[in-house]
Amino acid sequence: MKLRKIVIYGFGKHEDKTIEFTDGVNVLYGHNEAGKTTIQQFVLQVLFGFPKKQSVYVRYEPKSGGKYGGQVHLEDDTYGTCVVERVRGKATGEVTVYLPDGRQGGEELLQRIMRHYDRASFEAIFSFSVLQLQGFERMNESELSRTLLASGTTGVDSLVALEKKMDKEAGDLFKKAGRIPEMNVRLQQLKELEDELKRARERQSTYAPKVARIREIEQELKAVKDQYEGIRARNHTIEKQLQLLPLHERKKLLLAKRSALREGGFPSDGIRRYETINSRLLEAEAKRQGLDNETNVLKEQLERNVQAEDVAALESLLAREPEWHEWRSILVTIQDSERQLFAKKHQLLDRLGLQDAEEMLQADVSIHQEEHLYTELQHVAELDRQLEYIDRQLSQLEAELKELKLEWQHVQEKGPTEEELKKADEWPSIRSKLAEAKAFVQLNENRVRGEHPAVLIILLLASVVAIGFGFIEQQWLILLAGLCIAGVAVLREVGKRKQSPAASQQEMQRLIDQYGGQEADAELLLDDVRLYRDKTKQLTDALQSMERKIGLLETDYAKSSQEKERKERALQQFFLNYGMTSIPNASIVHQFFSMARSLQEIHRELNDSKRRQQTLSEHVDLRASAIRAFVGADCLEDVLYEKLRTKYVALQSELKERAHVEARLATIEQQQNEMDGLIASLRQQQEALFEEASVETEADYYEAYEAHAQRLQLSRQLADIDAQLDLQPVLEVDVSEEIVQDELVRNEKELNILTARLDHLVQEKANLQAETDQLLTDDAYQVKQQQIEMKKTELEQLAMRWATRQAIVQAIRSMMTELKDRKLPHVLERAQQLFSTLTAGAYVALEITEEGLFRAVANNAVRYPIIELSQATKEQAYISLRLALAMEMKAQAPFPVLLDDPFVHFDGERLKRMLQLIDEISSKHQFIYMTCHDKIIEEWTNATIINVSTVGNDKGAVSI
Repeated sequence: MKLRKIVIYGFGKHEDKTIEFTDGVNVLYGHNEAGKTTIQQFVLQVLFGFPKKQSVYVRYEPKSGGKYGGQVHLEDDTYGTCVVERVRGKATGEVTVYLPDGRQGGEELLQRIMRHYDRASFEAIFSFSVLQLQGFERMNESELSRTLLASGTTGVDSLVALEKKMDKEAGDLFKKAGRIPEMNVRLQQLKELEDELKRARERQSTYAPKVARIREIEQELKAVKDQYEGIRARNHTIEKQLQLLPLHERKKLLLAKRSALREGGFPSDGIRRYETINSRLLEAEAKRQGLDNETNVLKEQLERNVQAEDVAALESLLAREPEWHEWRSILVTIQDSERQLFAKKHQLLDRLGLQDAEEMLQADVSIHQEEHLYTELQHVAELDRQLEYIDRQLSQLEAELKELKLEWQHVQEKGPTEEELKKADEWPSIRSKLAEAKAFVQLNENRVRGEHPAVLIILLLASVVAIGFGFIEQQWLILLAGLCIAGVAVLREVGKRKQSPAASQQEMQRLIDQYGGQEADAELLLDDVRLYRDKTKQLTDALQSMERKIGLLETDYAKSSQEKERKERALQQFFLNYGMTSIPNASIVHQFFSMARSLQEIHRELNDSKRRQQTLSEHVDLRASAIRAFVGADCLEDVLYEKLRTKYVALQSELKERAHVEARLATIEQQQNEMDGLIASLRQQQEALFEEASVETEADYYEAYEAHAQRLQLSRQLADIDAQLDLQPVLEVDVSEEIVQDELVRNEKELNILTARLDHLVQEKANLQAETDQLLTDDAYQVKQQQIEMKKTELEQLAMRWATRQAIVQAIRSMMTELKDRKLPHVLERAQQLFSTLTAGAYVALEITEEGLFRAVANNAVRYPIIELSQATKEQAYISLRLALAMEMKAQAPFPVLLDDPFVHFDGERLKRMLQLIDEISSKHQFIYMTCHDKIIEEWTNATIINVSTVGNDKGAVSI
């Protein structure tokens, strides 16, 4: 099957576009966001249906709201050239299939053409991308081997995903040495609860001794508190006596100091007031001096004379500066344009072979003559392309016809015998009877052994998984295996209640003895016969279709040859009638007319340019003279306005500076008057403070302040002592201070001992009280017992879930083993050849261990686990298996292979070998390769390159 053309009505960003494909390799090239993936999805969705609203796939509905859908043109050996059209309709769209003989069909016919493959099955074999290769680096050996196994067999991806899910869920429930899984957590919690139950039982026996100790502590606390309060009262009396003795001595000393000081008054807050006035006076005098200095400087500046004339004239010239620059820029542009026009003129004359242009400038080069000639040339070129296309088609069809005949002869020679055909026809009925006999015998054996009921549950779960997977993926062998498992489970249950007749047992055993062990050979024979019949019918239909096509093409070739000869004679006569001395090549006629018109246009543009240049030069000279009157006659033209702007800025600055100086002088004069008044006021305030303190100088003023401050401090201290003596009771003071101090020290030591004893007793009582209260209210023993029972129930439920998932995992692994043993060897043999080619002979084989792990065999016979290979070599192994599977399935599903940039990580050598291998395979398989990398385009010289960014159909897409 070949993809010949797609017609897009409206799909995503593409609208009214047509793309044609050839045999071999077709490369869809375009940068990111060009729409390559959109085209890939268009092909898949037209063939397999638009996604539903809740689907994980994207619905590429037209952005402009136009017609949704399009056509895919397929060339199939069985059905011929057919057109699949799908447009908006029901959930997956309305599909119509047009066959070469005029018949039409719908989804049922499309499914027959696509060999009953759905989208998932198609993508599992014939489509893969770089995204499927990027996760290899993070996989372990088991995951990587499973991925390679899935790449080499069909219908395994979903089964592997289900197995991994069940295995992960079982691991989340229980692991032998794990801590995080739920069952491990429940077991640890159950152990901890049992330990806590044991400790709660021991605490219940300590209650009575603790209550007796609490009563003893209460009696001892009462006696210690009474002794403590008595000693504290005696200490209080002794401390009062010690406090009064120093106060009387202090009072006598202060009275003597106060009487030694002289009498006199002082202003309130005098020092702060004086220092504030003095600080303000010094500041005012400094400001007055600064104002005088600034006045002298400003007056010197005003003496300089500033010229303000010509400012208005300068402003006028500066305002028209853009006009000046525009004139000069236009002049430069005109001069450059003239040089370019002269160069183009001489270039055109040289290409036309003319020395003088006068006659050509007057010549008639109307478009009518050119259009007539161009039409005739197009007709001849179109006829050439038609003849070449028909010739290629005839050669290809004849080669394919020869190959089909050889293949038909080979199929007949290698086909099965009549006896094998008969045996294959009888096998389906024998297979069902044999499965029933095995189930019957196994049921009796299980009944005798008396198996546990859990076996029935595991068998039923495994059968549900197998039936569901086989139905969804259309894997009928897996579905049949699930039905057999279910039958075994049901027959086993029925057998417990009902004994089988001995005759039936013997008949079943005889059937098993006759056909037992022949299942694999019979299934292989059945597959071979089915393939032989399908292949024979396909080849017969293809031969008939090929012979019809060759006859039609030979007729079209003869008609096109006659028409081409007639057109060429008419074209020769047209050149002679035009009056040319020599007949030019027909391919340059359009270029000749174009150069003649260009020469006439250049001549007109040169005349206009000279007139504009003269006018602008006059304007520039007048403006330059006006500016040089201000900046000097020797100033260059390029810096005229720069000098003029500098002159204007200098004049403006001088005028602004003079106005600022005059305003500042007026302000300073006002500030000087204010400073004089402030200084006089502050000096009067200083003299008033001196009079109030009865002094004449500043030093006397500070001395009077010191005496006044000492007198005030002594008076405040005497007042404090008198206040303390008035508050205290009158006590005897004849006792010596040494005796009182000794008694006080003894009492303090005894109080510290009693305090420590009290703290110890109180803490002990509190601890005992808390422990007894907890024992009275503690129901931990009953709670822990209930919690243990709940944990046991939860653990039983988790154990049942874990057993269920383990049973599903084991059933899936058994199915995987069967698929690997039956289907993989044929694919693996072909993949080994591809892998050896891609690695340049570094690795010669791929093999699978008994544990299901892939190993690569090097050319020195050393075997490497697949996980130890480099990232690029892993990708080569994966690609080899995928291509081998597609080649193996060609007889049943001859589809093109879609590749989405899977080679971008290869180095130069690997990429060359990969492209060379694809070129070799493309003789029997069509490849559609999507890429955004220029390197792929440069290397793949034998491929048909289709630029997605520029592809389209000028006339739009037309619905059939």
